Amino acid sequence: MTERKQEIAERLEREFEVCDKHILRINEALKGLGLDLPMSTDCYASLSAEQVRCIDQFIFRFSKLQDAMGAKIFRYILEYLDEDIASMPMRDILNRLERYLIIPSANEWTYIRELRNEISHDYPLLDTDTVAILNELLSKVEVLFAIYDKLKRIYQEEE
Repeated sequence: MTERKQEIAERLEREFEVCDKHILRINEALKGLGLDLPMSTDCYASLSAEQVRCIDQFIFRFSKLQDAMGAKIFRYILEYLDEDIASMPMRDILNRLERYLIIPSANEWTYIRELRNEISHDYPLLDTDTVAILNELLSKVEVLFAIYDKLKRIYQEEE
């Protein structure tokens, strides 16, 4: 293994450790929420303080996981696969990942990111809007986890 590839491998391993913690916290938050999903507006309006903390933790950790994957792991995995991505914009990276079948589609990744941004920022949303976005984001957890698992498998197979 070349020195550069070893450096990328070490970065990937560090990022995977960080992401594993985010996934653990997401799962804890969802378990602590203790609700049947999708959530109704009435249910959202009557959440306990602990359930609100769980939602906040979920949103925070989902955001951190998606950021780590999008900003670091995507680039590192392509470099690890000997792709020249040095000057490649994010959209091209997403398209390349789609061709590798690592992500279901570049558009879906972008959609999930937009959802995440909508719920993460303190925009004055109606409860119905907040619940709709939150339910949609919750429905994307398995998609995000599947992408992450695929990234790890590709790395482990290439080792």
